[in-house]
Amino acid sequence: MRKGLKLALELEQINVKNTYDMIDGYEIHLYGDERDNFDLYPLLNKPVFTVHYPLSRCDIAQIAQEYKTDYAQKVFDFCKSLNVGLVVHAESPSFDVFNNPNVEAFCKMVKDSGLILHVENCYRNIGAIEGLQIMRYMRNRINDQQVFPLLDTCHLMMSEMSFKYEERSFFHTIDSYKSDNFKMHLNDCIGSGEKETGGVHGTNFSSNLYLLRNILWKLYDLEKHAYPVDCILEIDEKDYINVPRAIELANNIDEIWNSYKNEY
Repeated sequence: MRKGLKLALELEQINVKNTYDMIDGYEIHLYGDERDNFDLYPLLNKPVFTVHYPLSRCDIAQIAQEYKTDYAQKVFDFCKSLNVGLVVHAESPSFDVFNNPNVEAFCKMVKDSGLILHVENCYRNIGAIEGLQIMRYMRNRINDQQVFPLLDTCHLMMSEMSFKYEERSFFHTIDSYKSDNFKMHLNDCIGSGEKETGGVHGTNFSSNLYLLRNILWKLYDLEKHAYPVDCILEIDEKDYINVPRAIELANNIDEIWNSYKNEY
């Protein structure tokens, strides 16, 4: 398993996060404005796992409305030049995606261009299962090797259908999202992440190592069955440059993962 860290294309972030030895690579998080300094990419000293479309408009239906713009094309070309996938959200309900002419045209462009998409489950309008259905809809219009599901464990627990009420268990959902290009977002910040407790964005693994151990055991088992995983650490910090909770989470992951390797 590789550990990635969210990173924006800003010089100070790059200089600091390049020093984190426990991190294996990055997910580049785009802003959608002049702060996206694509020319800074060569300064990264670790590989890029994925590129995330700007949060303000990263839903599939939104991207399908602007995919012909100069900015969108620049992002697509950037992903293809790095040979990495683009993270998009399955955030709108399926009736905004299915049979949407803009989405159909966007899918055709993706298929023709060779762009790879990682479709992330969101939480505002849909649950993880519907997010998976949207991913499959996209895959049927593109192909199996250009569209992959990305499981965000925090979004899973924040969904309108909290993981307690999903049709499948938390760990069955992980099974359902696995792929041969498996990416997962882990978010560690204050709060349980569950809608019932206020919907705070994050899962406090520091106080719930039991949950982290179980997630990692599931991922360890998947890797034994030839499903390698990239875990991207999303950390909500007041200071997004110096991220002590990210370091703590990365160290805890290493300790737990190594214990599994030594014992099994």
